[in-house]
Amino acid sequence: MLLNNNQLQNLDVTANLSQLVSLFLLLKDASNNELMDKLNEQNESYLKRIVEQNEEIIKLLKELKR
Repeated sequence: MLLNNNQLQNLDVTANLSQLVSLFLLLKDASNNELMDKLNEQNESYLKRIVEQNEEIIKLLKELKR
């Protein structure tokens, strides 16, 4: 089956559009991954601070108990 020039151009446009859609999906996924990485860093820092504060509170309570 031979394709005429118009059909080839339509296929070319369709292929280009699908590549653009794929690119946008990849960029969105990459930005989501970066956001998740930043949120994980913030959570780790926040939890570390909570643990430190709790340890300080326990230390103070032990001193009061004496």
